[in-house]
Amino acid sequence: MLAGATGDLGFRIAQALLRRGAVVRALVRPGNTRPEVAKLRELGAEVVEVDLNSVTALTQACSDAACVVSALSGLRDVIVDGQKRLLDAAVAAGVPRFIPSDYSIRLVALNYQ
Repeated sequence: MLAGATGDLGFRIAQALLRRGAVVRALVRPGNTRPEVAKLRELGAEVVEVDLNSVTALTQACSDAACVVSALSGLRDVIVDGQKRLLDAAVAAGVPRFIPSDYSIRLVALNYQ
């Protein structure tokens, strides 16, 4: 299962996995209309709309997954809080492997205007 599949990194991960014949369940936010959603379906991914705030929905999406790959990006609400809920859901669903996203930047440390 791949969270963040419509982002730049996540989409690249999905493409690489699908090229290698992996079964990919791509989690996307409800109502996501990015062109990557249609492309993921065309490439053979199972696209599942799920609310990152719902551990119950995330747990259901994680069912039967061999691994959860998180390519989530964003601010604290996504990178820390959302990814924590995703991890909790993976544990609840009995997923044996979790690969977290740690590609982020501490925006408050930047001096930009």
